[in-house]
Amino acid sequence: MPDDNAWENRDVSGRLVMEESLDDIRAAGSDLSGWRIWRSTIKTFNLNDCRFNNCWAHESQWRELTFDHCLCRYGFYSQCTFNKMSAESSFFNDSHFVDCRFEGSVGELNSFGLCGFENCRWSGSRLSEVSFIGTRWRGCLLEGESYSFVRFPSAVFVQARFVDCNLRKAIFRRAVFVACRFENCRLKEAVFHNARFVDTVFEGTDIHEAANLEGAEGLQW
Repeated sequence: MPDDNAWENRDVSGRLVMEESLDDIRAAGSDLSGWRIWRSTIKTFNLNDCRFNNCWAHESQWRELTFDHCLCRYGFYSQCTFNKMSAESSFFNDSHFVDCRFEGSVGELNSFGLCGFENCRWSGSRLSEVSFIGTRWRGCLLEGESYSFVRFPSAVFVQARFVDCNLRKAIFRRAVFVACRFENCRLKEAVFHNARFVDTVFEGTDIHEAANLEGAEGLQW
């Protein structure tokens, strides 16, 4: 019998999911673009070489998502929780996240370029070589995050808090920080070249651990 939860080279775009529970979806080479998800639970969602563009989700729970070589651009997500999301070599560019939570994410070689994050919380993530170029962060909390070679060039942070984060070799070149806080963070070999700081506080955090502060403005020594 065919497995209704296993999709290969299929067009399943434009699906409407309202107050449903989807479990154990496995897709390869398929198009899931244009999904609309409302007050639903998505669990064990594995996408390989798929498209998940232009999707919208509200008040939904996402658990154990896996994205491998996927295109997930131009999405809008509000009041969603992403639990144990794993992503590799995937693109989430030009998406917007409002009042969302990311818990225990793992990622490598991904791009969130030009994304917006508003009142979001990231906690317990392990990210390596992920790009957040040109992203916008407002009122966000990043707690217990561990980054290696994660890049935030030209990103803008407004009233963001970094708490107990390991930002080793993170790159904040030309980033702007307005009314932000770094609390008990490690900045070993981080790069803040030409970054700008406005009313930003470093508490229990040694900014001198950074490898490059050349051209940084507004630091309060």
